[in-house]
Amino acid sequence: MKLPKPEHFYGWILFIALLLRLLWAMAAVPIVPVSDCNAYDTFAQNLANGYGYGWTSTSLTAHWPPGTSFVYSIFYRLFGHTYVPIIILNLLLGITIIWCSMQLAERWFNQQVAWLTGLLLTLWPVTIQFTTVLSSELLFTALFLVAMVIWLNESTHLWLRALLVGLILAAACYVRSATLFIPFLLLLFRWVNTREILRSIAAIIVVFVVMSLLIAPWSIRNTRLYGQFVLMSTNTGVALWIGNNPKTRNGAHMDVPPEINEKTVGMNLAQRSAYLKAIAVAYIKQEPLKFVTRTFKKLIRLHERETIGVAWNEPGLVSHYGTGVLLPLKIVSQGYWLAMLGLALIGIILLGKQQGWITMIIHPLIVIWGYFALGHAVTEIGDRYHFYSIPMIAILAALTITYGLKMKQYIVNR
Repeated sequence: MKLPKPEHFYGWILFIALLLRLLWAMAAVPIVPVSDCNAYDTFAQNLANGYGYGWTSTSLTAHWPPGTSFVYSIFYRLFGHTYVPIIILNLLLGITIIWCSMQLAERWFNQQVAWLTGLLLTLWPVTIQFTTVLSSELLFTALFLVAMVIWLNESTHLWLRALLVGLILAAACYVRSATLFIPFLLLLFRWVNTREILRSIAAIIVVFVVMSLLIAPWSIRNTRLYGQFVLMSTNTGVALWIGNNPKTRNGAHMDVPPEINEKTVGMNLAQRSAYLKAIAVAYIKQEPLKFVTRTFKKLIRLHERETIGVAWNEPGLVSHYGTGVLLPLKIVSQGYWLAMLGLALIGIILLGKQQGWITMIIHPLIVIWGYFALGHAVTEIGDRYHFYSIPMIAILAALTITYGLKMKQYIVNR
Protein backbone atom coordinates (compact mmCIF):
# COMPACT_ATOMS: atom_id res chain seq x y z
CA MET A 1 0.00 0.00 0.00
CA LYS A 2 1.41 3.37 -1.05
CA LEU A 3 1.37 5.93 1.75
CA PRO A 4 0.50 9.57 0.99
CA LYS A 5 3.37 12.02 0.68
CA PRO A 6 4.22 13.87 3.90
CA GLU A 7 3.07 17.19 2.43
CA HIS A 8 -0.38 15.62 1.91
CA PHE A 9 -0.75 14.32 5.48
CA TYR A 10 -2.60 17.42 6.65
CA GLY A 11 -5.16 17.07 3.89
CA TRP A 12 -5.69 13.36 4.51
CA ILE A 13 -6.09 13.86 8.25
CA LEU A 14 -8.68 16.59 7.72
CA PHE A 15 -10.49 14.46 5.15
CA ILE A 16 -10.69 11.49 7.55
CA ALA A 17 -11.84 13.81 10.34
CA LEU A 18 -14.60 15.22 8.16
CA LEU A 19 -15.68 11.74 7.08
CA LEU A 20 -15.90 10.41 10.65
CA ARG A 21 -17.96 13.40 11.76
CA LEU A 22 -20.27 13.08 8.77
CA LEU A 23 -20.81 9.41 9.58
CA TRP A 24 -21.62 10.29 13.19
CA ALA A 25 -24.02 13.04 12.14
CA MET A 26 -25.87 10.68 9.83
CA ALA A 27 -25.99 7.94 12.47
CA ALA A 28 -26.81 9.96 15.60
CA VAL A 29 -29.74 12.10 14.44
CA PRO A 30 -32.32 13.29 15.38
CA ILE A 31 -30.90 16.05 17.53
CA VAL A 32 -32.86 16.52 20.73
CA PRO A 33 -31.44 19.47 22.72
CA VAL A 34 -31.05 18.80 26.45
CA SER A 35 -29.71 20.84 29.37
CA ASP A 36 -27.84 23.96 28.21
CA CYS A 37 -28.37 22.89 24.59
CA ASN A 38 -32.08 23.49 25.03
CA ALA A 39 -31.38 26.99 26.34
CA TYR A 40 -29.22 27.85 23.32
CA ASP A 41 -31.97 26.55 21.04
CA THR A 42 -34.75 28.46 22.80
CA PHE A 43 -32.81 31.72 22.86
CA ALA A 44 -31.91 31.32 19.17
CA GLN A 45 -35.55 30.79 18.21
CA ASN A 46 -36.61 33.88 20.15
CA LEU A 47 -33.87 35.96 18.54
CA ALA A 48 -34.90 34.72 15.10
CA ASN A 49 -38.52 35.63 15.83
CA GLY A 50 -37.59 39.12 17.00
CA TYR A 51 -38.40 38.52 20.68
CA GLY A 52 -34.92 39.31 21.97
CA TYR A 53 -32.40 37.22 23.89
CA GLY A 54 -34.33 35.39 26.59
CA TRP A 55 -36.71 32.60 27.46
CA THR A 56 -39.64 34.72 26.25
CA SER A 57 -40.17 38.24 24.94
CA THR A 58 -40.95 39.33 28.50
CA SER A 59 -38.15 37.33 30.16
CA LEU A 60 -34.94 38.67 28.64
CA THR A 61 -31.67 37.43 30.08
CA ALA A 62 -27.91 37.78 30.16
CA HIS A 63 -27.28 34.63 32.17
CA TRP A 64 -25.12 33.28 29.34
CA PRO A 65 -23.19 35.21 26.70
CA PRO A 66 -25.38 35.47 23.56
CA GLY A 67 -22.89 34.47 20.86
CA THR A 68 -23.81 30.83 20.33
CA SER A 69 -27.55 31.48 20.22
CA PHE A 70 -27.02 34.49 17.96
CA VAL A 71 -25.16 32.36 15.41
CA TYR A 72 -27.89 29.72 15.51
CA SER A 73 -30.56 32.42 15.15
CA ILE A 74 -29.06 33.46 11.81
CA PHE A 75 -29.59 29.93 10.51
CA TYR A 76 -33.15 29.87 11.86
CA ARG A 77 -33.91 33.15 10.11
CA LEU A 78 -32.55 31.84 6.81
CA PHE A 79 -33.67 28.21 6.86
CA GLY A 80 -36.32 27.91 9.55
CA HIS A 81 -36.01 25.83 12.70
CA THR A 82 -33.77 23.06 11.39
CA TYR A 83 -30.53 21.73 12.88
CA VAL A 84 -28.87 20.82 9.56
CA PRO A 85 -27.01 24.16 9.19
CA ILE A 86 -25.77 23.84 12.77
CA ILE A 87 -24.41 20.37 12.03
CA ILE A 88 -22.61 21.76 8.98
CA LEU A 89 -21.20 24.58 11.12
CA ASN A 90 -20.03 22.07 13.72
CA LEU A 91 -18.33 20.04 11.00
CA LEU A 92 -16.41 23.12 9.88
CA LEU A 93 -15.56 24.08 13.45
CA GLY A 94 -14.28 20.58 14.17
CA ILE A 95 -12.01 20.69 11.13
CA THR A 96 -10.82 24.18 12.08
CA ILE A 97 -9.88 22.97 15.57
CA ILE A 98 -7.84 20.10 14.15
CA TRP A 99 -6.09 22.27 11.54
CA CYS A 100 -5.19 24.98 14.05
CA SER A 101 -3.97 22.40 16.57
CA MET A 102 -1.67 20.89 13.95
CA GLN A 103 -0.36 24.35 13.06
CA LEU A 104 0.44 25.06 16.69
CA ALA A 105 2.03 21.63 17.22
CA GLU A 106 4.31 22.12 14.21
CA ARG A 107 5.25 25.62 15.37
CA TRP A 108 6.15 24.41 18.86
CA PHE A 109 7.68 21.05 17.90
CA ASN A 110 7.79 19.43 14.45
CA GLN A 111 5.69 17.90 11.67
CA GLN A 112 5.53 14.46 13.23
CA VAL A 113 4.03 15.84 16.44
CA ALA A 114 1.64 17.90 14.31
CA TRP A 115 0.44 14.90 12.30
CA LEU A 116 -0.05 12.82 15.42
CA THR A 117 -1.93 15.70 17.06
CA GLY A 118 -4.26 15.85 14.08
CA LEU A 119 -4.75 12.09 14.11
CA LEU A 120 -5.53 12.00 17.84
CA LEU A 121 -8.06 14.81 17.50
CA THR A 122 -9.56 13.17 14.42
CA LEU A 123 -10.32 10.04 16.45
CA TRP A 124 -11.19 11.81 19.72
CA PRO A 125 -14.73 10.58 20.55
CA VAL A 126 -16.12 13.69 22.25
CA THR A 127 -14.98 15.97 19.43
CA ILE A 128 -16.88 13.72 17.03
CA GLN A 129 -19.94 13.47 19.27
CA PHE A 130 -20.23 17.24 19.62
CA THR A 131 -20.97 17.44 15.90
CA THR A 132 -24.61 16.84 16.81
CA VAL A 133 -24.69 18.96 19.97
CA LEU A 134 -25.93 22.53 20.27
CA SER A 135 -23.26 24.06 22.49
CA SER A 136 -20.62 26.75 22.80
CA GLU A 137 -17.63 24.42 23.12
CA LEU A 138 -16.77 23.92 19.45
CA LEU A 139 -17.35 27.56 18.52
CA PHE A 140 -15.30 28.95 21.39
CA THR A 141 -12.43 26.50 20.95
CA ALA A 142 -12.20 27.21 17.22
CA LEU A 143 -12.19 30.99 17.73
CA PHE A 144 -9.56 30.77 20.44
CA LEU A 145 -7.26 28.55 18.37
CA VAL A 146 -7.58 30.77 15.30
CA ALA A 147 -6.59 33.74 17.47
CA MET A 148 -3.59 31.77 18.76
CA VAL A 149 -2.42 30.82 15.26
CA ILE A 150 -2.64 34.43 14.09
CA TRP A 151 -0.98 35.86 17.19
CA LEU A 152 2.01 33.51 17.04
CA ASN A 153 2.62 34.15 13.33
CA GLU A 154 5.51 36.62 13.54
CA SER A 155 5.61 36.95 9.73
CA THR A 156 2.42 39.02 9.91
CA HIS A 157 2.70 42.66 11.01
CA LEU A 158 2.21 43.00 14.77
CA TRP A 159 -0.47 45.70 14.57
CA LEU A 160 -2.48 43.78 12.00
CA ARG A 161 -2.29 40.72 14.24
CA ALA A 162 -3.43 42.78 17.21
CA LEU A 163 -6.42 44.07 15.25
CA LEU A 164 -7.42 40.62 13.97
CA VAL A 165 -6.94 38.95 17.34
CA GLY A 166 -8.99 41.69 19.00
CA LEU A 167 -11.83 41.04 16.56
CA ILE A 168 -11.69 37.27 17.06
CA LEU A 169 -11.40 37.41 20.84
CA ALA A 170 -14.32 39.83 21.00
CA ALA A 171 -16.37 37.25 19.09
CA ALA A 172 -15.09 34.54 21.45
CA CYS A 173 -16.07 36.68 24.45
CA TYR A 174 -19.64 36.69 23.15
CA VAL A 175 -19.44 32.89 23.36
CA ARG A 176 -17.55 32.34 26.64
CA SER A 177 -16.67 35.00 29.22
CA ALA A 178 -13.40 33.16 29.94
CA THR A 179 -12.00 35.05 26.94
CA LEU A 180 -11.67 38.28 28.92
CA PHE A 181 -8.25 37.51 30.40
CA ILE A 182 -6.75 35.64 27.43
CA PRO A 183 -4.94 38.77 26.12
CA PHE A 184 -2.73 38.61 29.22
CA LEU A 185 -1.70 35.10 28.18
CA LEU A 186 -0.90 36.38 24.69
CA LEU A 187 1.25 39.10 26.22
CA LEU A 188 3.22 36.47 28.14
CA PHE A 189 3.69 34.29 25.07
CA ARG A 190 4.99 37.13 22.90
CA TRP A 191 7.29 38.46 25.59
CA VAL A 192 8.80 35.01 26.10
CA ASN A 193 9.32 34.61 22.34
CA THR A 194 10.62 38.10 21.50
CA ARG A 195 11.55 39.84 24.79
CA GLU A 196 9.90 42.96 23.29
CA ILE A 197 7.95 44.03 26.34
CA LEU A 198 6.91 47.55 25.28
CA ARG A 199 5.75 46.59 21.79
CA SER A 200 3.98 43.55 23.20
CA ILE A 201 2.14 45.65 25.79
CA ALA A 202 1.17 48.19 23.12
CA ALA A 203 -0.19 45.40 20.90
CA ILE A 204 -2.21 43.94 23.77
CA ILE A 205 -3.64 47.38 24.49
CA VAL A 206 -4.84 47.43 20.87
CA VAL A 207 -6.39 43.98 21.41
CA PHE A 208 -8.22 45.20 24.52
CA VAL A 209 -9.41 48.40 22.82
CA VAL A 210 -10.87 46.45 19.88
CA MET A 211 -12.51 43.96 22.23
CA SER A 212 -13.94 46.75 24.38
CA LEU A 213 -15.44 48.57 21.41
CA LEU A 214 -17.13 45.41 20.14
CA ILE A 215 -18.32 44.24 23.55
CA ALA A 216 -19.66 47.67 24.54
CA PRO A 217 -23.05 47.39 22.76
CA TRP A 218 -23.93 44.25 24.71
CA SER A 219 -22.74 45.77 27.98
CA ILE A 220 -24.93 48.82 27.33
CA ARG A 221 -27.91 46.55 26.63
CA ASN A 222 -27.31 44.66 29.88
CA THR A 223 -26.89 47.84 31.88
CA ARG A 224 -30.20 49.16 30.59
CA LEU A 225 -31.88 45.81 31.27
CA TYR A 226 -30.67 45.43 34.87
CA GLY A 227 -30.06 49.00 35.93
CA GLN A 228 -26.43 48.23 36.77
CA PHE A 229 -23.28 47.49 34.80
CA VAL A 230 -23.07 43.92 33.46
CA LEU A 231 -20.15 43.39 31.10
CA MET A 232 -21.21 40.15 29.41
CA SER A 233 -23.20 37.70 31.55
CA THR A 234 -24.74 37.25 34.99
CA ASN A 235 -23.73 33.66 35.72
CA THR A 236 -20.38 34.38 37.38
CA GLY A 237 -21.79 34.66 40.89
CA VAL A 238 -23.90 31.54 40.46
CA ALA A 239 -20.90 29.52 39.22
CA LEU A 240 -18.73 30.70 42.12
CA TRP A 241 -21.48 29.80 44.60
CA ILE A 242 -21.95 26.32 43.08
CA GLY A 243 -18.31 25.53 43.79
CA ASN A 244 -18.08 27.29 47.14
CA ASN A 245 -20.92 26.81 49.62
CA PRO A 246 -21.47 24.56 52.65
CA LYS A 247 -23.56 22.11 50.61
CA THR A 248 -21.41 22.12 47.46
CA ARG A 249 -21.27 18.87 45.53
CA ASN A 250 -17.53 19.34 45.00
CA GLY A 251 -18.23 21.80 42.21
CA ALA A 252 -20.77 19.70 40.33
CA HIS A 253 -23.85 21.57 39.18
CA MET A 254 -26.53 22.08 41.82
CA ASP A 255 -29.71 24.12 42.08
CA VAL A 256 -29.94 27.07 44.42
CA PRO A 257 -31.89 25.86 47.51
CA PRO A 258 -35.33 27.29 48.37
CA GLU A 259 -34.08 29.18 51.43
CA ILE A 260 -31.73 31.25 49.26
CA ASN A 261 -34.27 31.62 46.46
CA GLU A 262 -36.68 33.13 48.98
CA LYS A 263 -34.13 35.80 49.86
CA THR A 264 -33.59 36.68 46.19
CA VAL A 265 -37.27 37.14 45.34
CA GLY A 266 -37.63 40.46 43.56
CA MET A 267 -33.98 40.59 42.53
CA ASN A 268 -33.01 40.68 38.87
CA LEU A 269 -30.35 38.28 37.57
CA ALA A 270 -27.51 40.74 38.11
CA GLN A 271 -28.52 41.38 41.71
CA ARG A 272 -29.01 37.66 42.34
CA SER A 273 -25.56 36.92 40.90
CA ALA A 274 -23.98 39.54 43.16
CA TYR A 275 -25.83 38.12 46.18
CA LEU A 276 -24.65 34.56 45.49
CA LYS A 277 -21.12 35.80 44.82
CA ALA A 278 -21.09 37.53 48.21
CA ILE A 279 -22.15 34.29 49.93
CA ALA A 280 -19.42 32.35 48.12
CA VAL A 281 -16.70 34.90 48.89
CA ALA A 282 -17.68 34.96 52.57
CA TYR A 283 -17.53 31.15 52.67
CA ILE A 284 -14.08 31.18 51.03
CA LYS A 285 -12.75 33.78 53.50
CA GLN A 286 -14.16 31.82 56.41
CA GLU A 287 -11.99 28.77 55.65
CA PRO A 288 -9.32 29.69 53.08
CA LEU A 289 -7.33 26.48 53.56
CA LYS A 290 -10.39 24.38 52.77
CA PHE A 291 -10.91 26.54 49.67
CA VAL A 292 -7.43 25.58 48.47
CA THR A 293 -7.95 21.87 49.10
CA ARG A 294 -11.45 22.01 47.60
CA THR A 295 -10.10 23.72 44.48
CA PHE A 296 -7.39 21.07 44.12
CA LYS A 297 -9.98 18.30 44.43
CA LYS A 298 -12.16 19.98 41.81
CA LEU A 299 -9.13 20.31 39.54
CA ILE A 300 -8.72 16.53 39.69
CA ARG A 301 -12.45 15.86 39.29
CA LEU A 302 -12.59 18.17 36.29
CA HIS A 303 -10.47 15.60 34.46
CA GLU A 304 -11.92 12.38 35.86
CA ARG A 305 -14.27 11.56 32.98
CA GLU A 306 -15.36 12.50 29.47
CA THR A 307 -18.81 11.15 28.62
CA ILE A 308 -20.71 14.40 28.10
CA GLY A 309 -20.83 13.86 24.33
CA VAL A 310 -22.84 10.67 24.85
CA ALA A 311 -25.05 12.23 27.54
CA TRP A 312 -26.03 15.21 25.39
CA ASN A 313 -26.74 12.94 22.42
CA GLU A 314 -28.63 10.40 24.54
CA PRO A 315 -32.22 11.16 23.37
CA GLY A 316 -31.27 10.87 19.71
CA LEU A 317 -29.15 7.78 20.24
CA VAL A 318 -31.81 6.00 22.31
CA SER A 319 -34.53 6.79 19.76
CA HIS A 320 -32.44 5.15 17.04
CA TYR A 321 -30.59 2.33 18.81
CA GLY A 322 -32.11 1.89 22.26
CA THR A 323 -30.41 2.28 25.62
CA GLY A 324 -27.96 -0.56 24.96
CA VAL A 325 -25.74 1.67 22.83
CA LEU A 326 -25.02 4.16 25.62
CA LEU A 327 -22.69 2.12 27.83
CA PRO A 328 -20.36 0.98 24.99
CA LEU A 329 -20.10 4.55 23.72
CA LYS A 330 -19.33 5.83 27.20
CA ILE A 331 -16.67 3.15 27.69
CA VAL A 332 -15.00 4.10 24.40
CA SER A 333 -15.13 7.81 25.24
CA GLN A 334 -13.84 7.33 28.77
CA GLY A 335 -11.11 4.90 27.73
CA TYR A 336 -9.84 7.22 25.02
CA TRP A 337 -9.91 10.19 27.39
CA LEU A 338 -7.95 8.44 30.13
CA ALA A 339 -5.36 7.23 27.61
CA MET A 340 -4.88 10.74 26.20
CA LEU A 341 -4.78 12.30 29.66
CA GLY A 342 -2.12 9.83 30.77
CA LEU A 343 -0.01 10.46 27.68
CA ALA A 344 -0.39 14.21 28.14
CA LEU A 345 0.82 14.05 31.74
CA ILE A 346 3.89 12.15 30.54
CA GLY A 347 4.25 14.80 27.84
CA ILE A 348 4.51 17.50 30.51
CA ILE A 349 7.49 15.67 32.03
CA LEU A 350 9.10 15.22 28.61
CA LEU A 351 8.58 18.90 27.84
CA GLY A 352 10.31 19.83 31.08
CA LYS A 353 13.26 17.55 30.37
CA GLN A 354 13.62 18.70 26.76
CA GLN A 355 13.18 22.45 27.20
CA GLY A 356 13.84 23.04 30.90
CA TRP A 357 11.40 23.15 33.79
CA ILE A 358 11.01 26.94 33.83
CA THR A 359 10.32 26.97 30.10
CA MET A 360 7.84 24.14 30.59
CA ILE A 361 5.89 26.08 33.22
CA ILE A 362 5.43 29.11 30.95
CA HIS A 363 4.97 27.12 27.73
CA PRO A 364 1.65 27.95 26.00
CA LEU A 365 0.55 24.31 26.27
CA ILE A 366 0.78 24.37 30.05
CA VAL A 367 -0.40 27.94 30.54
CA ILE A 368 -3.51 27.50 28.38
CA TRP A 369 -4.47 24.16 29.92
CA GLY A 370 -3.88 25.59 33.39
CA TYR A 371 -5.83 28.77 32.64
CA PHE A 372 -8.98 26.95 31.58
CA ALA A 373 -8.66 24.23 34.23
CA LEU A 374 -8.06 26.53 37.20
CA GLY A 375 -10.79 28.90 36.08
CA HIS A 376 -13.33 26.13 36.52
CA ALA A 377 -11.67 24.48 39.51
CA VAL A 378 -12.40 27.66 41.44
CA THR A 379 -16.06 27.64 40.39
CA GLU A 380 -18.18 24.92 38.75
CA ILE A 381 -16.80 21.75 37.20
CA GLY A 382 -18.00 19.12 34.74
CA ASP A 383 -16.39 17.16 31.93
CA ARG A 384 -17.61 19.67 29.33
CA TYR A 385 -15.40 22.30 30.96
CA HIS A 386 -12.12 20.68 29.97
CA PHE A 387 -13.17 20.63 26.31
CA TYR A 388 -11.26 23.85 25.54
CA SER A 389 -8.05 22.22 26.80
CA ILE A 390 -8.36 19.15 24.57
CA PRO A 391 -6.15 20.56 21.75
CA MET A 392 -3.33 21.23 24.25
CA ILE A 393 -3.79 17.79 25.78
CA ALA A 394 -3.67 16.23 22.30
CA ILE A 395 -0.40 18.01 21.48
CA LEU A 396 1.20 16.81 24.71
CA ALA A 397 -0.03 13.27 24.05
CA ALA A 398 1.40 13.44 20.53
CA LEU A 399 4.72 14.60 21.98
CA THR A 400 4.79 11.50 24.19
CA ILE A 401 3.96 9.16 21.31
CA THR A 402 6.65 10.78 19.15
CA TYR A 403 9.19 10.25 21.90
CA GLY A 404 8.09 6.63 22.27
CA LEU A 405 8.47 6.02 18.53
CA LYS A 406 11.96 7.53 18.58
CA MET A 407 12.98 5.38 21.53
CA LYS A 408 11.64 2.29 19.78
CA GLN A 409 13.62 3.16 16.65
CA TYR A 410 16.73 3.75 18.76
CA ILE A 411 16.40 0.34 20.42
CA VAL A 412 15.83 -1.40 17.07
CA ASN A 413 18.92 0.25 15.53
CA ARG A 414 21.25 -0.58 18.42
